[in-house]
Amino acid sequence: MSRPATKRAIAGAVVAACAVAFAACTDLFHSTDDLLTKCELDAATSGCPARTADAGAAVEAAAAEEAEAAAPVDFCSWTSAVAQQTAAHACAWLGACETPLGNNAFGACLFQAGLAYDCAANPSHPVKGETYRLWACLASVQTCDDVSRCVLPGGSVRCNGSGYVACLESSGGDASASAVRVECSDAGLHGENCALWGEACQSTSTGGACGVGGATACADGGPPSACSGSTLACSNGQIAFDCSGNGSQACTPAAPSPAVGLACFPVDAGTGERCMPDAMATCAGGVASSCPTGVPETLQCGTLLSLGDTNAACTSGPLGAGFDWTSPCALTPPECTADACGDGGSGPTLVGCVRGAPTALDCVGEGLGPCRLVPTNAGAEVRPACTPP
Repeated sequence: MSRPATKRAIAGAVVAACAVAFAACTDLFHSTDDLLTKCELDAATSGCPARTADAGAAVEAAAAEEAEAAAPVDFCSWTSAVAQQTAAHACAWLGACETPLGNNAFGACLFQAGLAYDCAANPSHPVKGETYRLWACLASVQTCDDVSRCVLPGGSVRCNGSGYVACLESSGGDASASAVRVECSDAGLHGENCALWGEACQSTSTGGACGVGGATACADGGPPSACSGSTLACSNGQIAFDCSGNGSQACTPAAPSPAVGLACFPVDAGTGERCMPDAMATCAGGVASSCPTGVPETLQCGTLLSLGDTNAACTSGPLGAGFDWTSPCALTPPECTADACGDGGSGPTLVGCVRGAPTALDCVGEGLGPCRLVPTNAGAEVRPACTPP
């Protein structure tokens, strides 16, 4: 499928996802001018002109097209090539428009987007719920307004001063319950939606952060201690990871064996295959296999890192804190440690560091401006990102 055709196909599907997920997203593609008139709905209405066969066929074709678009986006119908292309597009625009705040940074985002869009690479924990809806909305963004409508709730967020990062208060006035982390600076307001990464925004001494101690870990570095609904929770009640965004949308209510702690349940492939719960991962040909919940899981690290079937893309050993099924995926030894602008620090190329593996992006080819260094996290860091259009 050609790139323009792919984008048109994705855009049509995303319109449907937005219609299901976000009332605000409808503004991306439709206006009230598209609403059918009484005559279009029923040509027999008194005063309407006679309906020709061609006109009737056109209306029926339009209705069929609308019905086809009514189904949610099925990421699992995409090839890995389409999934990776869409991941690069979504992450480039997210970093350009919302700044490389936290995991909005291109390399970190690209790995998470690959998990979302590439079901063949991530068959055990496909995205679900709010995490799915956010990635569906980001798949075909074409403007910074599109991006903001996807990741910021209601489009009514305002700054109260500048030079700070904080959790956005929920509708009930509770900042700790929010999934959105906002940065207010001299450049305006930007946001990071923690639900994209399966996390919540946690209030900290420095203002706010997605998660509490790294992926699925607690602030003390240890694993979560309880299942609270669908979340892996720390002893102080903070959320380490929300399992509702992937797999079976549930966490283990108790350790399946003394050797294994809490974890998110994967989807059951329907084979009835089971395994002895274990906290280890084994790698072969760039594919990680593990069994933290008694159901076999796989993850194609080589595909997610754009490295193919090389063993260097995956490291056997204990799963990460909270039994993070993605922790085996990393290039060993790493070829990079952080994102960078190509061409000596400027130019059209943004090089993302995806768990030690460099991946280059042509910013201009994605409809954005050249790579530049951006102050982020209220000026505490400077990170590379494409320039907004």
